[in-house]
Amino acid sequence: MTPTAESLRRQALRQARTRALAGRARAATRQTPMRPFLVCTCGGDRYGLPLSQVSQVLPGRPITAVPGAPAAVLGAIAVSGRVLSVLALARALGRSSVTDSGAGHLVILRGSAVALAVDRVEGLASVAVSDPDRPASGDNFLDPAAAGLSTEAVSGYAPARAGAGDEPGFVAVDLPCLLRRYLP
Repeated sequence: MTPTAESLRRQALRQARTRALAGRARAATRQTPMRPFLVCTCGGDRYGLPLSQVSQVLPGRPITAVPGAPAAVLGAIAVSGRVLSVLALARALGRSSVTDSGAGHLVILRGSAVALAVDRVEGLASVAVSDPDRPASGDNFLDPAAAGLSTEAVSGYAPARAGAGDEPGFVAVDLPCLLRRYLP
């Protein structure tokens, strides 16, 4: 059976419409601003640190205790001739129920003399944001209070993405807000 002129015209029309719709989807994806996060774990919790505020990640190392420091301040380390204060991320966020299994990694923050101690650095995750100037905003972030989180140093919660397998979401940390309590 040979296709009729009308069926060929309909098939060509469907193919053209499919190409046009696919092109629109690609254009929309390119225009959505993305914010990269360094995803870390502390205990069973996952935290996202804005990648723009991370300078370096180092394996854990011995930390010199600082007498009289707040519980979140583990001590100090020397890195490349600089002395850095080391904060336990989970403790600094008020997660005292999280038992420290040791600083598996140290995340050195850009523009400050602070390193955050985390159990593990998992990798990078990018999240679409509606306002690139706000710490965590947009349809891909839940309000911290709605997710049952304190809003003091948390700017949002990025839930697990559809199709991301078993990868859970993470808490987006507002680092300037977090550090205000510990820096003069």
